[in-house]
Amino acid sequence: MSITKAQAAALADGFLNSLGEEKDFQPKEIYTELILIAGSLVEQAQNNLEKDHSNSSGKLASSLHLDEPTQNGNVVRVDVLMNQYGRYVNKGVKGTVSGRSTAGYSFKTPLPSTAMVKSLAEGIGRAKKSTSVSDVKKYGAHGGHEKKLVNLSNITKAFGAGVNIKRYGIKPTGFLDKAVATTVASVRDRLGAALKIDIINSINKS
Repeated sequence: MSITKAQAAALADGFLNSLGEEKDFQPKEIYTELILIAGSLVEQAQNNLEKDHSNSSGKLASSLHLDEPTQNGNVVRVDVLMNQYGRYVNKGVKGTVSGRSTAGYSFKTPLPSTAMVKSLAEGIGRAKKSTSVSDVKKYGAHGGHEKKLVNLSNITKAFGAGVNIKRYGIKPTGFLDKAVATTVASVRDRLGAALKIDIINSINKS
């Protein structure tokens, strides 16, 4: 996900308008920068998933997105949302035989759930970009029988992969923790620069 300065500014304008308050000091630049920072965090997290090859189905990366800005008292926040299993990919899950988790997550049963098998099968299906000519000739060019065989093969492989995951766990990738650390390092400077612009704009208006 990539968010432009113009898009962030439009979101900041909408947020300021939703507050319904007209003040001499309007922190538009700060709000814009806050949205841009959150967008950078999302993009960095998605890039980390790709680099670590932890994005086979693509669902986790695409689930990462920004929530609408909210204000509670003097605190303004922009939340980053993602599918719940993202926390397990980030922190890892200990398997029934081995593995580790930086947050104490662990598998309790030896067999994968239907949902896990389905998700893994979808990832395997996406990895197969094309069907060979020999496969088409063998199973029929019109695809009905062939499609069932391919799907069955994917499910069989997915079940085996799921059993291995349950046994040996999910290694902690830290894809989100790394993105947070990278983003936090620049927050003070970026918001400080935005505050200066807002102050100058406020003085020019008066």
